[in-house]
Amino acid sequence: MNSKWIFSFIALTISLMALHAQPATGNTPDALVRSGDEQIEKGQYYRALEQYEKAYKEFKERDIAVKIAKAHLLLRDYNKASIWFGRVLSRDRANKYNAYRFDYGVALKMNEAYTEAAEEFKKYLETGSDDALKKQAQIELEGIELRAQLKENVGIEVKNAGKNINTPESQNGPAIDREGILYFGSLDAKDEKKSKKDDKKKDDKKKSGKEGEDEPAKEDAPGSEDDPAAFMKIYNASFSEGKGWQKAEILPELINRNGYHSANVSFSKDGQTMFFTRAVSEGGFMEESKIYASSKTATTWSPAIEVKGVNGDFLARHPVEGELYGSRVLFFSANIPGGKGGFDLYYANKIGEAEYSAPVNIAGLNTEADEWSPYMQEGTLYFSTNGLPGIGGFDVFQSKWTGSDWTKPENMGMPVNSSVDDLFYKLSPSGDRAVIVSNRAHPDSKSLKSKTCCDDIYFIEKRKLVIDLTTIVLDEKKKGIKGATAQLIEMKTGKDGEIQSKSNSQGNEISHLLDKDRSYKVVVSKDGFFPAEFELNTVGIEKDQSIKKEVVLRVLPPESDVEIVTINEPIRLNSIYYDFDDDKILPDAEKDLAYLKELMDKYSDMVIELSSHTDSRGIDDYNEKLSQRRANSAKKWLMTKKVSAQRIVAKGYGEEKILNHCNNGEECTEEEHRFNRRTEFKILSGPTTIEVRKEVMNKKGKGK
Repeated sequence: MNSKWIFSFIALTISLMALHAQPATGNTPDALVRSGDEQIEKGQYYRALEQYEKAYKEFKERDIAVKIAKAHLLLRDYNKASIWFGRVLSRDRANKYNAYRFDYGVALKMNEAYTEAAEEFKKYLETGSDDALKKQAQIELEGIELRAQLKENVGIEVKNAGKNINTPESQNGPAIDREGILYFGSLDAKDEKKSKKDDKKKDDKKKSGKEGEDEPAKEDAPGSEDDPAAFMKIYNASFSEGKGWQKAEILPELINRNGYHSANVSFSKDGQTMFFTRAVSEGGFMEESKIYASSKTATTWSPAIEVKGVNGDFLARHPVEGELYGSRVLFFSANIPGGKGGFDLYYANKIGEAEYSAPVNIAGLNTEADEWSPYMQEGTLYFSTNGLPGIGGFDVFQSKWTGSDWTKPENMGMPVNSSVDDLFYKLSPSGDRAVIVSNRAHPDSKSLKSKTCCDDIYFIEKRKLVIDLTTIVLDEKKKGIKGATAQLIEMKTGKDGEIQSKSNSQGNEISHLLDKDRSYKVVVSKDGFFPAEFELNTVGIEKDQSIKKEVVLRVLPPESDVEIVTINEPIRLNSIYYDFDDDKILPDAEKDLAYLKELMDKYSDMVIELSSHTDSRGIDDYNEKLSQRRANSAKKWLMTKKVSAQRIVAKGYGEEKILNHCNNGEECTEEEHRFNRRTEFKILSGPTTIEVRKEVMNKKGKGK
């Protein structure tokens, strides 16, 4: 854990003790906060969060709220961290909490809110007192600027490895051998089975419930720092055409020694030696990590032996073989005293079987932060760091060996890198694909906690045909407009198809990938401007092609009393709320429904989704059914006014889309909960844009 973060928690504890001079029994807020701080020191972040939340329930102190925000950040739940930091800093009129603007910026950046993150980093540069953090804030700002300049590599795609490889917890250190078999670190299968059994027990207890009932108590997932019985083990899996990756199998105890975490796999160039690490951890902190090697036999791998020369009274991990000055070397990451800071990259010359010379620090590549997961192929060293300007947290960089020195590290850009952590980039021996580990949010990810808590394995592959569209957004003076949104709509017979929406807060170019033999419509919009649209098709395109289209947006008159709504954009109706646990349309709602009816009459070909939402209290299944009844009620009202049922899709989302911080377990006022009990509509097909009166409708923020 970063020592500066520990110091921040200690400082907050002193402040809290001054605020509440009462006996520190086991259930007092002070005692709970101290207990949480102790868990932070031990690396038990989930336990710490639980203690802080209990304390906050008793005393709604901002000092405790900051601790909760920090705990969420440590747990890589960037959405919740952003919400909690935002609650504190938005109300901090006395600037008491400016020291936490750096952390807020990190949470926002990881959550892809780059514009807002840049503002927080700038504020920290103006008001912060920690020189090291100010230096890092400047690096983060440069990373945000870099993201705006880097164009996404549309020639490759990143695919989740799938359920036969990834588990709900984190995967680690993958590598592909000469036969195309994938090796990687993951939790022991019995721990995953235990997790599923525990989940089933919890589901069995949830027989029924209503909006407003308490949420069941949280439980720690196996494999987290709160489950000491779980150990990372090395698995492998084979790939077959047509069937994909087969179910992973665990390697024998000759490799996976009981009581140790085994991971971080790589192979020698001839494929005859497998390198990996064995580690011992106490709580959430690694106490020991050493590099081992095993030789390939006719049927399996030999007993692992500790590699000489690269292990010591420090943590050594992420070993991978390479070549420098014509000799074989072992690259690895370690926190050897005297380095540039954190974990640095090292290499050691091979002098015997599983024996190497003293480690050499690669000074030209290391920073004051951390450098992890080196990998060398064809004279290029790939590694991840959070000490250089990047798109997210840890980004993958590459540097070429000139024969005497390393070139300046180059960020590999998107989609290799994301807004979060990207590590363990390795190419397959055949070069047809690469593998990477990332905690990026993904529909196929099965993480138990938050969308970004845990690491999955992804494959990076070349696209067979690349047709890319770049939409260039300009104003009437032909100057670039930052922050616009471009919606790519696939045109199908009878109705519009899938919609892909992208924005660029830092520039005026927005890229989309197109499929062959398709017709598309693109709608470009930005608040304060009239939207614009164009159509194109890819019929007959057989070779890679890049298409560029300029779009000019006209400024809306400042006195305009209308908002422009684009297709697939959720619009909240201001007055359609519901009483607790009820689906009846309230009298105040009728004026909004009447206006929606006017819009349906004005745009006679418009088909809408009319959606309803509950607050977060109660059982998920019950809330989903309640919201569906509410959506049906609004639809029936419109049908009584002779709006065709075929033009309205009623959808209940339950508590899936909470607009404020009032997620499960959060303390909120009744008014705050009521804010989430709402009805919205969005255009599914028909007109791509419509005009609505400002006082009647309320645009939802993008991405909420």
